[in-house]
Amino acid sequence: MPILTRRATLGVLATTLAAPALGQDFPNRPVRIVVPVAPGGSTDTIGRVLAEELNRRGAGNFFVENRPGAGSNLAYAHVATQPADGHTLLIGLDSLTVNPTLYGRVEYDPINSFAPITLMARIPHILVTHLRSPIRTFAEFMRVAETEPDRLNVAISGIGSGGHLSGAVIQHQTRARWTVVPYRGGATPINDLLAGNVDAAFVTLGAVIGHVRGGRLIPLAITTPHRFPLLPDVPTVAEVAIPGYDVPNWYGMLAPAGTPAPVIAWLNRAINDALAEPRVRATLLDNGFEIVGGPPEVLGTLIRESLPRWATLIRAANMRAE
Repeated sequence: MPILTRRATLGVLATTLAAPALGQDFPNRPVRIVVPVAPGGSTDTIGRVLAEELNRRGAGNFFVENRPGAGSNLAYAHVATQPADGHTLLIGLDSLTVNPTLYGRVEYDPINSFAPITLMARIPHILVTHLRSPIRTFAEFMRVAETEPDRLNVAISGIGSGGHLSGAVIQHQTRARWTVVPYRGGATPINDLLAGNVDAAFVTLGAVIGHVRGGRLIPLAITTPHRFPLLPDVPTVAEVAIPGYDVPNWYGMLAPAGTPAPVIAWLNRAINDALAEPRVRATLLDNGFEIVGGPPEVLGTLIRESLPRWATLIRAANMRAE
């Protein structure tokens, strides 16, 4: 065991004693939560619900700033260059680990540019079809996709989106084949599906849960291992076709790398407390979220493990960003 000199010992003590004070002084000005997509949609929803609850609790002045563009890369690159003091935060999602391979080059490192705070929530993707479709179950969808390759047109919200990856995993692991119809996010793929212009859509549950619960779209399957509480009759892909299948969207809060550990701990505690609030849980559940929470290490592990997984799939499927 190394022996500390008197100067080194005093230095360790000074750092230890200063850490609580640093956390207690935070935040000392407004805290910006950067959302890497346009207003509306699941990512924006969780950011605004969280900011409102943190403000209601008197945790500070938290506000959402939307920075869409380049498949979320603009926001990721921006936050990576901000001061590491905890006053600029980022809602990262699965694109953080998809984009480095999908785009070939990005201006940030998913692991080294950010400090994880907490994995806030997950949300299933869901495969839905329209009311005039003859397909009524996921088993029927798979049968058509396997026996009549590329006959079905399936909408996604963009190349490399969570819905795209959800479907790509199925095609990679089965004989099912369909034609992917990419959109540039927004409501257009849903509107086209409602109009019957495409056969189905693979999107986040939050984007269509109102249509599903209102009977305007037919749910076929969700992408998480367990059925969603508000849609208990909708089976999982794992139940019907691929045991162990699990491809959710995830939403994590991060800060620029180098943010002091006491600040990360303060934010982790404040965000987890906000996520535990019954009104927040009810609102997020109603919007299709599964709340997770927990220590920073859970999010850090997810990011590290997701990078090689998506790199392998994207290369095998020969995906390229638009």
